[in-house]
Amino acid sequence: MNCLQCNHSNPATVQYCQQCGARLDLTQEEIRDTLIGRAQKERADKTSQNARQALLFGIVIFLMGLTLFYAAGTPPMGATYLPSASAGAEYVEIKYKYEPVLEKAIVPFKTERK
Repeated sequence: MNCLQCNHSNPATVQYCQQCGARLDLTQEEIRDTLIGRAQKERADKTSQNARQALLFGIVIFLMGLTLFYAAGTPPMGATYLPSASAGAEYVEIKYKYEPVLEKAIVPFKTERK
């Protein structure tokens, strides 16, 4: 019979584990409770491990992005980068002035005196 605590193989005639001393003649409810407790502990450990891995992955991605951001540098003052399909894209200055066009009102404005 295998011990539920340490998984040591014991002869069927002993009542206590020869390695850890745990009781071997357990009832069905005790065995079930032990197995359920062990499964819950394994699930909690696995969840904790997955959370740590996800956090580490997020930190690594953040640091890589931060490094690439600082390694790229900044454009010259007043210049804007124009993305292009060619490898020779450069910074250029763009002069853009927005002047809205004012149109006449559709509804005429009238003032009346009383």
